[in-house]
Amino acid sequence: MEEIIKGNYKGDFINFKGIIHFRYFECERKDLIETQTGELIHKNAYNAFIEMQKNAKKEGINLFIESGFRSVEEQKEIFPKKFKNKFMPTEEEFYSRLKFSAPPNFSEHHTGYAIDINSVEDDFKDTKEYLWLFNNSEKFGFYNSFPKNNKQNLGFEPWHYRFIDDETKKIFKKAIEL
Repeated sequence: MEEIIKGNYKGDFINFKGIIHFRYFECERKDLIETQTGELIHKNAYNAFIEMQKNAKKEGINLFIESGFRSVEEQKEIFPKKFKNKFMPTEEEFYSRLKFSAPPNFSEHHTGYAIDINSVEDDFKDTKEYLWLFNNSEKFGFYNSFPKNNKQNLGFEPWHYRFIDDETKKIFKKAIEL
């Protein structure tokens, strides 16, 4: 557990009691663009998001990027924050954290192609914005990474979307094919 938490684990994936996380490499900074909300995302994902945002606006839906690119170093700070003992959590704490948060080197946010839209709260699933995304996001290349009952056994995150095009199919291949 300690190697995973510190970001030193070298495997291509983590499978802890059925919860699966895949390794993702950090996007090059030159490929990132700053959004209207100050978040960084890959420029290709940003262009697709702007198109999606414009279409949603026509239907009275306001979409914005709550969270985008996250470096491995940032994830090293974020992941262990909720443990009572930073690098020595109980097995139960570790399992619970893995269910809704990726350890360093295993977050889709590292790629620059994953975004959290509008919220990171569970009640987002009850909004008209989520309903619009559910019905329309794939038209713009955005797929909910962790829907209910996903094969990675991660918690449902109605706000978390990965951008998929010909290039990113390779990046997210393992998760898509699972």
